[in-house]
Amino acid sequence: MRHLRFTLVVSMLVVLIIGLGRNVMSGPVAPKLEVRLAENEPGVGLTEATVQSSGKKVYLHGETVVSDPDVVQARVVQGNVASSFNVAIVFTPSGSEKMAKATEAHLNRPLAILIDGKVIAAPTIRSRVTDSAVINGDFTKEQADAIAAGLNSR
Repeated sequence: MRHLRFTLVVSMLVVLIIGLGRNVMSGPVAPKLEVRLAENEPGVGLTEATVQSSGKKVYLHGETVVSDPDVVQARVVQGNVASSFNVAIVFTPSGSEKMAKATEAHLNRPLAILIDGKVIAAPTIRSRVTDSAVINGDFTKEQADAIAAGLNSR
């Protein structure tokens, strides 16, 4: 019985050490960016989502327009008030092309910006978006830094 307990404790320690080693080796998980077209009203094939900052409902199209690999650079920029920050992103040529095509065909309708699967903003597209954009989430400095760092770490 004593041998069984010892084996069990050693096994648990090995699993714990391996798990901790993976976390240390991989570092913090980079936030995942997705930009998807959205609608203001429900429809066939659309998924309901809530915009975190406003509680507003939007209805997401299934296809992702751009994601992490489509971003060349991300940097923190000042928000509308001194205590809020946003993230400015620059797209790859391929990402720019995808954004231009999608936003041109979706004027006056929402564009959902998702971080880690959560809709953080869904601005209405007023004009064609091409090579750059600002993720206006009124983030804290720490949140904006984490998003920008994660997008730049690929």
